[in-house]
Amino acid sequence: MDELERAANRLKLTVDDHQSSLSAEIQKLDEDEKQLRGRLRDIDERKQQFAAENGIPDVSNDDIIEISAGGKIIAAKRGVLCQLKGTRFEALFSGRWEQKLQRDSSGRI
Repeated sequence: MDELERAANRLKLTVDDHQSSLSAEIQKLDEDEKQLRGRLRDIDERKQQFAAENGIPDVSNDDIIEISAGGKIIAAKRGVLCQLKGTRFEALFSGRWEQKLQRDSSGRI
């Protein structure tokens, strides 16, 4: 019976050690998540600030964008150009940089 009790005690100590390690890891991950959320919030604020400075506030996915590509005129809805989030097209045509885009004499990008 002594051997069984010792084995149970070792098992309990091992489980307690693992639970303590897991709690420490969870706490570290929670702190990391908090920092990342803060950084994301800062990035979103900067993004909004840049949009306010360089964009136009009342853009619509139904806006028609005319692009002069090598002398050929291409017309597309803003929503189509911004369809893939995180791409350069989405960044350029989302309206955040509208005032910074180079245009030709007809106002085409």
